[in-house]
Amino acid sequence: MKQWFWIGAAPALAALMSVRSLAAPEGRSTVVNSICIKLNSRSAIVKNIAAVFEREVRERCGASVTEDGEADLAVELKIRSGIGREGYTIADGPKGTIIVTGSDERGLLYGVGKLLRTSRYDQGGFTPGAWRGSSKPEKELRAIYFATH
Repeated sequence: MKQWFWIGAAPALAALMSVRSLAAPEGRSTVVNSICIKLNSRSAIVKNIAAVFEREVRERCGASVTEDGEADLAVELKIRSGIGREGYTIADGPKGTIIVTGSDERGLLYGVGKLLRTSRYDQGGFTPGAWRGSSKPEKELRAIYFATH
């Protein structure tokens, strides 16, 4: 189901933009108050990525994030080659676990960023995003041209 919305003074753009319904398949729209992060690597960079995830969730909704113990949701952060340089995959695992796999540290960071951007945050807790799949850059070099004239 698509919902159309109005964009200020540019009604012609409204037809080009849509918002997907927030209902997620397979019960992924469940609000959780506690999250357990599981790491398959103890490198300083992977620990920092986990800390970014923890900080963003705590600041936005107040859900508790831990690296051990029981929680409403488990998020596994893994590094596994074969996806493509700076690529990542977000998939569902057993027992409702969300698995974010990066081909390298940057890929893992980008995957965690995608999970955070597609998720919802409110006073009731954290609702994980429904996006699942893989993504990798088409080209090795990417740039943006900022036209200021």
